[in-house]
Amino acid sequence: MNNTIVGDVSWMPTRAAAYLARQTARLIKAGSLTPDHGQQVYRFLGVRPNASQWRAFLVPLLALLGLLSLVAGALFFIAWNWAQMPKMAKFALAELLIVALAVIVWWRWYQSLARSALLAAGLSFGALFALYGQIYQTGANSWELFRAWLYILVPLALIARQDSLWFCSWLVANLAFHLYYVTLSATFMDSLMFNHFGWLPETAMYAYLLVLTLCLVLRETLAQRALAADPQSWLASRWFSYIMAGFLLLLLTMIAAGHIASIVMGNFSEWNERFYTSLITGFWLITLLVGYYLYRYRFPDLGMLTLGIVSLAVTGCTLIADLFSNSWETGDLFAVGCLMALWLAANGALLLHWRRKLYERDPVDVSSSELNGLITALRQHDLLSYPQVQELQLHDHTSELPWYLRLALGLGSWVSALIVLLLLALILYMTGLLDEPNAVVFIVPSLIFAALASVLLRAAGAGKNHIGLAWAIAATGGLCVGLYLFVDPDWESSFLVVALCTLPVLMVMAIVMPDRTYRFMAITAMTFLAVLLANDLTSRYLSPVTGYGLFSALVAGLVAFWLWMVREQLRLQATPMANAVLPIIYGIAAGLVIVSFTAINAGWIADIFWSTSPFFSLQSGTGMGIAAGLTLSALYLFFTQKTPLPLLAAILCGGAAIYAPGIGLGLTLLMMARFQGSRGILGIAFCLLLLYVSCWYYFLGVNLMHKSVLLLIGGGVLLAVAFAAKKALPTRSGSVYENQ
Repeated sequence: MNNTIVGDVSWMPTRAAAYLARQTARLIKAGSLTPDHGQQVYRFLGVRPNASQWRAFLVPLLALLGLLSLVAGALFFIAWNWAQMPKMAKFALAELLIVALAVIVWWRWYQSLARSALLAAGLSFGALFALYGQIYQTGANSWELFRAWLYILVPLALIARQDSLWFCSWLVANLAFHLYYVTLSATFMDSLMFNHFGWLPETAMYAYLLVLTLCLVLRETLAQRALAADPQSWLASRWFSYIMAGFLLLLLTMIAAGHIASIVMGNFSEWNERFYTSLITGFWLITLLVGYYLYRYRFPDLGMLTLGIVSLAVTGCTLIADLFSNSWETGDLFAVGCLMALWLAANGALLLHWRRKLYERDPVDVSSSELNGLITALRQHDLLSYPQVQELQLHDHTSELPWYLRLALGLGSWVSALIVLLLLALILYMTGLLDEPNAVVFIVPSLIFAALASVLLRAAGAGKNHIGLAWAIAATGGLCVGLYLFVDPDWESSFLVVALCTLPVLMVMAIVMPDRTYRFMAITAMTFLAVLLANDLTSRYLSPVTGYGLFSALVAGLVAFWLWMVREQLRLQATPMANAVLPIIYGIAAGLVIVSFTAINAGWIADIFWSTSPFFSLQSGTGMGIAAGLTLSALYLFFTQKTPLPLLAAILCGGAAIYAPGIGLGLTLLMMARFQGSRGILGIAFCLLLLYVSCWYYFLGVNLMHKSVLLLIGGGVLLAVAFAAKKALPTRSGSVYENQ
């Protein structure tokens, strides 16, 4: 390309660019575009980053991760509570970290590093208050320390003007209230004064719900103003609003569902209890109605409507279950299952109806004007022909569902599948076939379910596809049980038998069922079971050294295959396996994530499967395999394409994976998110790292002191790499268009 457009380097491509890249992959799959031209389109859109775009992504990301790693290391060190260390020395270390972060904020005030340092400083104050409570046993309640922490976070959030600090403030405020509420109830419960102030805990809860609602209203008001003035503003981001609304609806749904159950079963003991719960149930209904009006007509938002429908679906299922709670007749149970399935289907159909009506033929959460502008730019630079542009513009975008809608419908499909299996069990019970169960009574109806699922998944329409997904999940469960009975009719359970019976069923069903969601779930389960099975077999039948090496080699091969799929996905889109490319990529990643969490809870997993196999090698073997797979893939790229960046990334991620597989895998997913141009994968990777570090805290294989040292060293390494990337990588490239 000689004529290029050079824009400001962005750390991630816009939603319109990412969406258009996915549509380009669809053109490759249809044969309208070659993979090489597809790569050019991806580079033009900024989805496949060049050196300057990698710099814009890596420098702030590594700086943020490095600072947070230092804070986590400080927290772990405080939790270690080293007795030989003087009290003032502990305080000095915690306070020096805060001072150092404050210096970074002052030194780099106009850069993104200052915002990351403000976030790290806010979290560091939490470590300081925890240290204070640990050393000085003042008798203060825990909620008072959280309240003091909140007094620090709110001013920092006002200064930083970023969602992350406001989220931390909101989270700490909620934790403080819940600790306060528990303390208040426990304090008054055994007090003579409780009879006079019995209204206080309930009143505090209702005031808390009101404050949550007011905070959400304020946040949404500011967000709507920001969207009108500057759509790129930090206030215009929707994820924090979704979390606030989801948490509020969760509390209201729990209370409303409990109230409905109490009405049906007549469990109210006092009139004031009925009054207060009725009040909150009414507030829940008003919240749903007001939310429907606002987000259906005034400020269309399918995400908020999805949250409301999930709340309504849960409450409706609770009502259906409670209506028949006093009867355990087979016919009543059958009616409960059918009504629940119909209720879930109706809610899913309503969501799909809103998807069609709200956005007509436009994609969700993507600016149509920006999308058309990018298509025009591609046409002007001869990257797309006129027929290809016409194919893109005539595409019916209503078939594209946002992630939250797919998640809600997927959960509904899982619940419906469980209902179908329970109904099958009832039918078998009524006919007496469960008296002496055998493989045939499960396999035959499951094959019928599979045939019905195959027809529905091939039909047009998202509603039929998700109904077919429910039947496919039910068929898979039934076939697994049937094959297990065929192999082991005496029900002498062992993990080895369970895995060997489940894997072939998942493999065949993943090939037969033409649905990306089902294939993703099947490949996730296959990856998880295959890794655990490999660990079990190598531990049982090989020597420790040989088994450890072979298991690590198998994991390394799986990781290398996964990275090859990621790298060659556009070329694979032009092959007959195009429909399986993305499910394999994301399914292997999800399976490895589950394995990483399983590895730090190996004893618990062994108890579930009644296994005596030594799962202790799962943690180290998985980590070593991930590190080896990353290194082998990076070395291949280094010798074939002379690109050193993947090798440096592999050393960083692989080094972390050796000690903590989840951390290394999370860092790899962050790199993958930028390579894919996916904000969704980026968010998942961040949540994975946060959750894994929280669970790793309780992992007994490494003591807190060693964990603290690893996190502190890791934080320093990440900051050093961020500094090196800033100096080594160019700030701007004129060779490609960089999406703003």
